[in-house]
Amino acid sequence: MLRAVVVLVCVVIATGLGVWGALALASLPVDTARVVTVVAGSLLALAFFIAPAGSARPDPLDPASFALLPVPRSGVALGGALASVISVPILAVVAFDIGLATASIAHGAPAWIAVAGVACHVFTCALFARLGYAALVRIRLGGRAREGAVLAVLIGIAVVVPAVSYALSASWQLGAPALAIRVADVLAVTPIGAAAGLITGGSTAISIVAIATLVAAAAGWALIVRRAFSSLPQAPGAQRSGLGWLGVFPRTATGAIGARGVIYWAADVRYLANLVIIPVAGLLPIVPLLIAGVPADIVALVPLPIIAAFIGWIAHNDLAYDSEALWLHLVTGVRGIADRLGRLVPVTLFAIPVLSATIALTASFADAWEHLPTLIGVALALTLTGFGLSSISSAAAPYAVARPGDSPFRQPQRLGARGAIAPTLVLILTVAAAVPTMTPAVETLLGGAQLDDDVLLRGAVTGVGALVVGVLIGALVFQRRGHLLVDVGRAL
Repeated sequence: MLRAVVVLVCVVIATGLGVWGALALASLPVDTARVVTVVAGSLLALAFFIAPAGSARPDPLDPASFALLPVPRSGVALGGALASVISVPILAVVAFDIGLATASIAHGAPAWIAVAGVACHVFTCALFARLGYAALVRIRLGGRAREGAVLAVLIGIAVVVPAVSYALSASWQLGAPALAIRVADVLAVTPIGAAAGLITGGSTAISIVAIATLVAAAAGWALIVRRAFSSLPQAPGAQRSGLGWLGVFPRTATGAIGARGVIYWAADVRYLANLVIIPVAGLLPIVPLLIAGVPADIVALVPLPIIAAFIGWIAHNDLAYDSEALWLHLVTGVRGIADRLGRLVPVTLFAIPVLSATIALTASFADAWEHLPTLIGVALALTLTGFGLSSISSAAAPYAVARPGDSPFRQPQRLGARGAIAPTLVLILTVAAAVPTMTPAVETLLGGAQLDDDVLLRGAVTGVGALVVGVLIGALVFQRRGHLLVDVGRAL
């Protein structure tokens, strides 16, 4: 009871603040008010779909719980949809949307369109919550609730940190920046943002997308109810324990290797030590540079290329960490391309939120949001090139590492120079390959040149090209040197 009261009080306070902020949009410029309305509405719709993953309680409106009762299927579908609207979160959305509609009408939006947008947004959020709960039920029945929560957290970091950083940046001092307007225009024609775009008096295209999204969500909910009534509910004792990440990824060689890699990276302290070092390496130069008198906005640009390069480099000796299981890949005839791609899965899951947050924080502290394509281009060039070169290095020149269970800081004695040359060469070649991208990036960020699109294109082409070539060469080396790698694995 106390918990319910606390939650209710928090919702009421948040709703009051949200309504106050929405009404305050009437005093802001039209473009700024539209951007805030579309982005806030989009995040709300997405939150209603993802929020069930954070709930430990079962869905009170799960259609499977009505399947054995003498009630019509259509009544359950309609009743469940309407019952979703009568809830505290949805009532909070109604109040917030009314504030947004009031501000939009003050800026000249037709009143009937704004009201229609409020209704469309409210019902879209309610149906998204139904679909989110249905997806959560499937995840739990498959024994993959923890994996789903981890993916939701990673996606949240990749989205929330950039959004908050941009909202708090100085780019808004002169009104809505061009980047924010462009993002709002794109969101307004997507399923999660069309209803919010309709509140601002959206165009015909936005109206079509909003109505189509509402119809599709309602049809999806109807299909979920139909499936629940056409199949027996699964008893709790019959639920599969699940295969963890092995049940999340596709049932292919690449998926199996990627899932096993994620398990290793999340549980093996040797991998975790490498992951922790990456942000530390990016932040280390900041204090000496500030003490030396380098301007803070320039210092803020330093961590991104370091972190991006080390993320691409970190998998350069992945095969040595997995030497005990290497024979399994060879005796089962796993293709080299599957092995190379599968081993990049865990580091990619780590790279997406980390780079997203790093790019956003760099743009905020360096006041470089207008040069966001440049920052993305540099990150793509360094990270993807490192992935490609690491795919070659881990198969061509693995070297001894700490054994499972040993301290990651207790490295074995290495015979020969392979343990020093291989990682150094990968890092040097990664930076060298990214120089054609970083040169115009420096001119753009420090020299005032307008080469953002050129940097993004160069970074994408360089990174993707190096990744494809590196994976293909690494796959060929893996297949040609398979028997030698087994011997190396035993020696390691």
